[in-house]
Amino acid sequence: MTMYVLIENKPTGRVTASLIGWPSMTVQGNTEVEAMNALRQLIASHLKDARIVPLDIETERTWLQTAGVFKDDPFAAEFDELMSGYRREHDDENSPELPQDHAA
Repeated sequence: MTMYVLIENKPTGRVTASLIGWPSMTVQGNTEVEAMNALRQLIASHLKDARIVPLDIETERTWLQTAGVFKDDPFAAEFDELMSGYRREHDDENSPELPQDHAA
């Protein structure tokens, strides 16, 4: 498993190693190697009787909740046609000219 570590050289001459995303996982050493070894030991100790598992979180998808809302609307087809015409008209105005050999 690869984890990313922030290495900081402190004005005191000590080196701090902090595990990115886990603020409580921070150690100091006299050298970078010493700090990294201490961090490995801290992580191993912390995870000794633990597991990392994925967690799926349900989120509200409001755009899906509105799907089909106009299914029985008598004006929906008319609105769709008007919107399609508007888009065709404005797409033609805003689309760049293609070279002749690329034209459809």
